[in-house]
Amino acid sequence: MKEDNREQLIVRHTYKKSNELINAMGKGTALSQKLFAIGMQNITVDDTNNVVATIYGTELRKMFKSSSGSLYEHIEALCDKQIKGATIFDWNLLMKDKENGKIEVHQVVTDASFKNGTLTLRYNNSLTDKIVNLQKDYTVLSLADTLSLKSVYSLRLYEMLKSAYDYRKAITKQSGEQVCDYNLIDLKFELGIINSGGDNKIKNELEKKHPDYAKLEELVEKTGQTKYKEYKIFNRNVLAKAKEELNKKTSLIVDYDPIKSGRKTVGIRFYVDKKDVNGKEVEKEVKINKDEVLDDLIELMHDTFKIKEIREIAEAASYDFDKIKKAYEYMQNYNNDVDVPIAFMKECIKNEYYNSKSKPLKAKNKFNNFEQKTDYDFEELERQLLDN
Repeated sequence: MKEDNREQLIVRHTYKKSNELINAMGKGTALSQKLFAIGMQNITVDDTNNVVATIYGTELRKMFKSSSGSLYEHIEALCDKQIKGATIFDWNLLMKDKENGKIEVHQVVTDASFKNGTLTLRYNNSLTDKIVNLQKDYTVLSLADTLSLKSVYSLRLYEMLKSAYDYRKAITKQSGEQVCDYNLIDLKFELGIINSGGDNKIKNELEKKHPDYAKLEELVEKTGQTKYKEYKIFNRNVLAKAKEELNKKTSLIVDYDPIKSGRKTVGIRFYVDKKDVNGKEVEKEVKINKDEVLDDLIELMHDTFKIKEIREIAEAASYDFDKIKKAYEYMQNYNNDVDVPIAFMKECIKNEYYNSKSKPLKAKNKFNNFEQKTDYDFEELERQLLDN
């Protein structure tokens, strides 16, 4: 009996998800991903071969963090595009079958109903064999990890990297850190940042075994999808934030490096490990891409410093972009003129004067710092003036 209870506990805290669904391209909301995770705890298949997930009020309240009041407004926002803009029905998947040269596009959630405090979701019957009775090619995910994440990009990366980690571990037959590479355009498709937009040229290119990613990038841009086009913006607003959230809230330890072709970033190399049984991170060297930091610093400070000086400041700050940016902003807002900006920056970084709790630098007053002489020989000065 005790073993049965333990088994039920394990089932309640994990769920299976097909690798095909995890690695499919498409877009969705964070809530649609969370509802799928919760719904997998109570699923049936109806007469029309649709998977039906039942989510009870107690589980919904935990997800919405609502201890009192009606759930109706939350559910209404989930389903009505006019209220929130994005709904659970916007979860769409684009699955590539390269071997047979075809692409399938599916709306994942087809119907939803809310009655007596219970939410019922019906999933596309084309996906039934990818949701239930999974015997192989699936990943076991943590329900707690999924529900803890706020960003939809963190959620997608959690699933993708957990799947990749398990696969690489099985292939290499080695525990510890695993490495997985993604083409940058592929990654943006899988995160839902860009999509085919119904463009046949994009779909045709994606169907190829080896797509022309430069061409895909041009085609996508023509559809007006320019969000996070520049790598540094994508890195700062998506990758860096997702990495921080995953490392803080999940069982994974994630790091990454850009893969470059010349100066252009064309892919991302992820380093994925699992925390130990106590949830602590394994100590490892922090990877810093100095070229990326320098590029950002040059853009930030090129009006004030030469490139050689920017590199010197970066070295002094161990390439910590945030520290340098704070010090630079502190210097720009300083009340007095700064005689030697590079020295000012180094002192500011070293002593963290930009931190309000730290003692600020004493402002220089050029007039007060003028050294007055009281022993002038006025007769000699008069003589020199007359000679001139």
